Amino acid sequence: MARDIYNVKTIQDKRYDTLDLGEYNGLFGRCESRFVVTLYGHSGSGKSVFALRLADYFAKNIGKTLYNSHEEKINQTLRDRINEWNIDAPRLFFGNALKFERMVDVIRKNYYRAVFIDSVKYMDFTDAQLKELREIFAKRKLAIVMVNFGEKLGVPSGTSGKDLLHASDVKCFFKGGRLNVTSRYLQAPVDRVLFGSKYAEKQLTLF
Repeated sequence: MARDIYNVKTIQDKRYDTLDLGEYNGLFGRCESRFVVTLYGHSGSGKSVFALRLADYFAKNIGKTLYNSHEEKINQTLRDRINEWNIDAPRLFFGNALKFERMVDVIRKNYYRAVFIDSVKYMDFTDAQLKELREIFAKRKLAIVMVNFGEKLGVPSGTSGKDLLHASDVKCFFKGGRLNVTSRYLQAPVDRVLFGSKYAEKQLTLF
């Protein structure tokens, strides 16, 4: 029977497996290895580029990473973004609009440390599926990053949008060239100017 009562001393002494995400620590805090992130905001606000760069960093520094590309699938736009932003991690793999069952099967057969879903709207990814995914890989250090749309802070798109956002440890909202992050690993929200195209000399970089 699983333990369900803990005293204060046990909680105080408990140690958790956390990740060092380098520059991303300033945005997210020191996340646990099984953290969940939602990236949401207006179309064209930088969500997918941010997700690609995070996936690239994760694959280079943490472990094998699966990027399930639903919105754009595997096409010229994705290729151009990969080339423009120098996405080149050998341990980063792309799924071409994998359905939920297929995605689970791919993760099960490979030791992925993170899965990116871009986007939950195009995949029809639900809160129930998020719970199922976490239960299936409860014994694996699997981070889950979800991309979604949303017009306002705290208001993501879709019938499952709010539930997915509520279930996320880190919530990143993109709008008007800025990124607002609320994380349970930080004491206060973070607001930053977004990175822009590397050719836009007047726009600041995120880090």
